Amino acid sequence: MSALPESVLRWTRYQRELGVDEVVLDRRPKPVAPRTPAADRAVAAPPRKTAAPAGAPAAPASRARKPPDPAVLAAAPAVRPASVAPLRSAIPVFADLQELSAHARACTRCVLHGRRRSVLATGGPDRSTWAILTLYAWGEDASRGGILEGDYALPFLDLARESDLPPPAVASIFACTPDNPSDTTIQGFTEAVRCRGHWLQRLKLSGARAVLVLDHKATSLARGPAISVDWPAVRGQVWDLDGLPAVSTHHPTRLARQESLRPEVESDLRRIRSLIGDL
Repeated sequence: MSALPESVLRWTRYQRELGVDEVVLDRRPKPVAPRTPAADRAVAAPPRKTAAPAGAPAAPASRARKPPDPAVLAAAPAVRPASVAPLRSAIPVFADLQELSAHARACTRCVLHGRRRSVLATGGPDRSTWAILTLYAWGEDASRGGILEGDYALPFLDLARESDLPPPAVASIFACTPDNPSDTTIQGFTEAVRCRGHWLQRLKLSGARAVLVLDHKATSLARGPAISVDWPAVRGQVWDLDGLPAVSTHHPTRLARQESLRPEVESDLRRIRSLIGDL
């Protein structure tokens, strides 16, 4: 694969991030030789025809081809036709959060399903004027049955109430909580793409008018591999998340550790309040 052009390698990587398990090229790309002015003139000039010498026999119109040797055909390796890379079935459209949560619990679309501590795809009320998108369940979330239900989130949610915001609907980038949260090798774009249908539909079902995305990793996975995230510069800026205005801010656990971040989080919550307009 190292001999392939960079554009082909990049395309192959993106196919894997979109859930394609195997990418097969039907033919090897031919190297393109650099063009020179002399080569351009040679291509542009038509070939000259030379007259046959007098008395020379005319060339036959066509020659009969010699049939291939059966022994050679038998020894030749069989040519395997180009195979089609298998695609995973798309996540269905859910009628409600119950269907969405049931599908998430039974999902086996990525490696996280075999290495998950719990499965929790949603939190907060079913519908709200704004939503929160976070990485995955944290702390006591799983035991309490909802994302942002743990004690770690209380100071953050208090700030939201002080900003005159109602309780938010909550979605997670990964419905599966990793068994080892420090293992970032299983928390990449491949897993995020395969779970994207869950959290996007959760946001749509909530009726939210704006989304607050918690921290750098969730922002990066939500925006996709084609857009780099310069943190903390992107914090507080409005960007588009599948047609919804989104603002990124600090995670509640970071806010709990660094009280100095409180003014920034308050500013981001006020931005969300201005985006959703009348309640």
